[in-house]
Amino acid sequence: MKKLGCSTILYGGVSLGEALQGISGTGYQSIELCARPGMAPHVEIDRSASSYYTEIKQKVTDYGLVIESLAGTGGIEFGSDNFDRVIEVADLLGAPAIAVGAGGKSDDQESWGQFINSINRISLRTSQADIKLTIKPHVGNAVYSSSTIIQFMQEVDRDWVGINYDASHIYRSGEDQDPVEVLDMVKEYVATLRIRDNQDSRQKPIGPVETQIPGKGVLDLPAIAAIVKTIDQVDDVIVEIVGTHAGTDAPLDQVQKIVDECYDYLKPLFD
Repeated sequence: MKKLGCSTILYGGVSLGEALQGISGTGYQSIELCARPGMAPHVEIDRSASSYYTEIKQKVTDYGLVIESLAGTGGIEFGSDNFDRVIEVADLLGAPAIAVGAGGKSDDQESWGQFINSINRISLRTSQADIKLTIKPHVGNAVYSSSTIIQFMQEVDRDWVGINYDASHIYRSGEDQDPVEVLDMVKEYVATLRIRDNQDSRQKPIGPVETQIPGKGVLDLPAIAAIVKTIDQVDDVIVEIVGTHAGTDAPLDQVQKIVDECYDYLKPLFD
């Protein structure tokens, strides 16, 4: 059995307390805790007082939840020397992983080399804090398909770097790949996992919120769930939908309805 979790990005327009209350009240067990300025600023990376982070950690615990990962860099450029602060914050929060986008440009050798070098520098530092770095294959980025996932994992430290798998990005990769087949192919590399549905179109834009709700798009989520249940190193399946974050003016009751609907569809798949 996998634990169902929810990213706080869905509640990007409200406070962390409201997000935790909504996620916990539905029945989720874990969270992706977002430090995404402008979208979901639930953690501020630049706070000087360590008590700020210990209070967040305690608040998550009080709601009966656990932090699956810290997502985003709080505005700190990925690969910069200042990234040490992101690692420090993740450590203070007790987050076992930092989840970031792949970065780099698709099919650009120079960009690939720079990206790999950044990952290897950062993962050396995260390893010292016993934190894993998880990279989401992402439309338009350096890692975006089965072949680039495999190449990527051959050039990094697999003990401290893993894949944050999101089937919707594989579906929209531009290579007409089957996200179920790709997951089965790369499952040994998957360290964290995000789940949502996708509109019928394979165009790069993700599409409206309605088609991201599990069961309302075209992805074969039952088949994906069946493979996920065989991946021993993944404990949590995190719902991550964009379009209800800060700036979208999505009312809290609408967000909560979506969060509840996701849970109702996914829970039987992962029991």
